[in-house]
Amino acid sequence: MHINDLRVPRLIQNGTVEYVTLDCDYTLDEAERPGLVVKWFFKDEQSPVYQWIPNQRPKALGILKGKLNLEYQASQDAYKMYRALQIYRPSVNLSGIYLCRVSTFEGEAYKAASMIVFGESNLLSSYLCIAAA
Repeated sequence: MHINDLRVPRLIQNGTVEYVTLDCDYTLDEAERPGLVVKWFFKDEQSPVYQWIPNQRPKALGILKGKLNLEYQASQDAYKMYRALQIYRPSVNLSGIYLCRVSTFEGEAYKAASMIVFGESNLLSSYLCIAAA
């Protein structure tokens, strides 16, 4: 198992987009499919904000509950279709580090990236945070 690409927008201005997509593209061998679970975490939270197990409905949890399009499919592959987050109207409180963790009975892989949603007044501080990251 391997995470090929984690696509997370780095900067978004508050109130300018209807939705944003965070995508965790991974490679999974057929032998690794049993026990597949895709989870997304926000900041240093121990509990996931999203979870998907194939043949089950994806779940939005915590700060993302009620903010995700749970119908969004990133792929037609039954083992990858709900790997991504589509967040409606991202706001400043959703700024932070997002971690995607893909696990199976065979092992796990994870990758993290930062997204900053900024308002007019904190544009400069947003750029400073990115420069420091």
